[in-house]
Amino acid sequence: MDYSDLIIEYHNEDFARAVRQLLPKGQYWQDSDNAELSNLIAGMGAEFKMTHDEIQFTLLTQVDSEPFGWRLSDYQALLLQSDVDGVVYDDIRQPNLILVSLASNQRSKKAWHDVEQVRLPHTAIQWIYNASTTLQVQLGNARYIRNPHTHEATL
Repeated sequence: MDYSDLIIEYHNEDFARAVRQLLPKGQYWQDSDNAELSNLIAGMGAEFKMTHDEIQFTLLTQVDSEPFGWRLSDYQALLLQSDVDGVVYDDIRQPNLILVSLASNQRSKKAWHDVEQVRLPHTAIQWIYNASTTLQVQLGNARYIRNPHTHEATL
């Protein structure tokens, strides 16, 4: 299959021009003689061009392969590699937020560090540490209790 008609060729200057259009109005931002600003915009254009080319290449060459990026199952596997029991999930109402709920009384700096190393910059991870305890309380001396109650505390 010929993909040449799908490829749109962009240059660094195209991305630099797009960045310049996003700048706020004002004398400083519109100054074309400002060397630092011009260099910054040119650098951003080059970075956007490189990212665009990498994504375009990936989409065209790996159509049938696994999608790129980290999925929830990847984070779950990383958690299991750290010997920590827990569940990794997300909520459709909170995009770019991944929830990691650890089993009762589980903590691991290694798991946290491993996940933070591969976390994408636009993704936030909320760690949920569950704890349980057994509490025995003597209410008083009595022969019987008429109305026993069970209380549960969840954090």
